Amino acid sequence: MPTLRQRGEPPACPFCGAALPRSRRRPSNATSVLPGGRCSCGACFVVDPTGRNGGHALLEALEDACGGDRERSQLLEPGRDYQELIENYDAQLHRFIKGFRGYRRGMARLYLVKLTPAPAPSATPPGSRPPQA
Repeated sequence: MPTLRQRGEPPACPFCGAALPRSRRRPSNATSVLPGGRCSCGACFVVDPTGRNGGHALLEALEDACGGDRERSQLLEPGRDYQELIENYDAQLHRFIKGFRGYRRGMARLYLVKLTPAPAPSATPPGSRPPQA
C-alpha cells in the first residue's frame, strides 16, 4: 500500500521564525533514544516517530530545555514557565503536515518548547511604595 504524502511546510520556530534543523540523535548523556534538536533562539524539540509517546516526548523536550535537570523540568507549568507547539511532522521530508489535528497512524509528532524568561527582580517588593521625597 503506498504511503499518503501531503504537502507540508518547512518547519519553522514559532518563537523566532528561524528554520528548524533536522532532528538528530541527541547527546549520549541523554536518557532517551528519541531524536531532537535545538533552535538558535534556545527552543528545544523532540520528535516522536510513532506519534504515540507524546507525554514522554514532551517531558524530554522540557528536560533538554532545562539543561538536563529532570527535577526542575517536572515542576514547570505550561503557559507560565514555558510555551509549547505540537505539530504533525514528516521526518523524511522534514516538513510540518498541516490540515488536521490529533493522532494519525504512522505519523510522527514534533514537540517544541521554549522556557519563558523569569521576570527581572524589581527594586521594590510588590505592594510597597518607595519613600516620598
